[in-house]
Amino acid sequence: MSALANKHINHNIELSEAITDAQQAATPISVTARIDYILRFSKQAVLVVDDNTSNYTQLARQYLANLSQAPSNQKLNSNVAQDVNVAFVVASSKLNDIQMRCRLVEQLFANTLFDPEQSLAVSILRLAKQQNDVVTIVIEHAHALSLQLKYELCQLVDIANKTKIKINVVLFGQEHAAQEISQNKSIFDKKISIVEANSGQVIAIDNARFNSSTPLLSSKSVLRISLISMVSVAILLLSWFFLTEHENFSLIGLSSEKLMTKQVVASEPKLQKAEEVKTITSKATIDRPIASNDDIYLAILGEVGAEPLAEVKPAESADILQALAFSEQHIAAPETTKVKAIEPTLSEVTLKQSKKAEVEKQELVTEATATLPVVLNHKYFIEQSQGYVVQIAGFSDLTVLAEFIAEYKTIEYFSYEKSLNKQKFIVLTSQVFTNKAQAQVALSELPNAIQQRGAFLKSVSIIKREINTVKG
Repeated sequence: MSALANKHINHNIELSEAITDAQQAATPISVTARIDYILRFSKQAVLVVDDNTSNYTQLARQYLANLSQAPSNQKLNSNVAQDVNVAFVVASSKLNDIQMRCRLVEQLFANTLFDPEQSLAVSILRLAKQQNDVVTIVIEHAHALSLQLKYELCQLVDIANKTKIKINVVLFGQEHAAQEISQNKSIFDKKISIVEANSGQVIAIDNARFNSSTPLLSSKSVLRISLISMVSVAILLLSWFFLTEHENFSLIGLSSEKLMTKQVVASEPKLQKAEEVKTITSKATIDRPIASNDDIYLAILGEVGAEPLAEVKPAESADILQALAFSEQHIAAPETTKVKAIEPTLSEVTLKQSKKAEVEKQELVTEATATLPVVLNHKYFIEQSQGYVVQIAGFSDLTVLAEFIAEYKTIEYFSYEKSLNKQKFIVLTSQVFTNKAQAQVALSELPNAIQQRGAFLKSVSIIKREINTVKG
């Protein structure tokens, strides 16, 4: 066999192997199975990315349903089985880091004191050691989380694995979250795994797709450049305007004395002609008392007549005092008295209107807070031995609670009262279901607006603790 033929055969073999590898890579894998595999063996936080919001949202709800159906085979030791404590939070750019920490800790550990300014790796790890539960955190819209919170969640999983405490963190969001992690891969290396939502394949943290999709100019850079351009154009237009209108602005800036000087200079030829005419006619008519045509002409022009003008003398102090006394006597007293008479009437009307508005506002607040818009069902929850409910919403403002119930009249509510930040907090739930699967089905049947508010599953045992704490 020739060398050329051998080379051709080797090329065909390499091409077929490349096609086989590409087909295997394109084979879709269950995202839920991939997440379970990473959490069990790699023991890292998981980020599922997809630019389509509906895709990763559906995967998040499917993962929560699988959590409720999974067998309770996770054990702290060989004798005692652990309960799975799940927190599900919908992230938003409107929530800051402190608010996100509060939502996570309050869902996992109700009625527990904690410092919201502490890192999640400190507060959740400490509380998980005390309650000895398996903690699972599921977050939607992970791209809305800050870089600080992403790092805290990954650090929480890393430290928990070293201390043999089971804490799982699964994030669902757009590919922008993976780009941010890739840009800071030095602090996320070996702490998080990125999974593609469509195929279930694991993507390396330094994959080229995260770098190439980054635009050359960010939106902030484009905005800054456009603002600089607009300011430059405005400066150029103003400069051109001042240059073209320089003469007009210079005349406006002159004082009255300079303007009078210019007018006198401009009228000098006329004065010279008038003075020549005056000297000629004054010689002929020096003894005549009647005004001549020239005098009349000069008077019409406004020029100086034959007689010299009276000399202007500065006013003396006596003249000034006399003028001031004269002006004080002619001040219109009735006008001032009218103003003084009007002022108290206006103030009285304003005070009456403000007092009336305050009374009406206080009456509205009293009506809104006088009675609860719902009936508390403490006995219903206490009589239940076990089960799960869907926490629909919680309210500390009774007016907002009444508006919510009026908007969703068709939903059946059960409610109880707990204490949150030393204030009364009314919680609306569904009925009690025997297992998480039934509760998950009820959660999926709720309106989308309520699901987006962050409705989640809660066990009856947690509700009993919250009710007993308030009663105690």
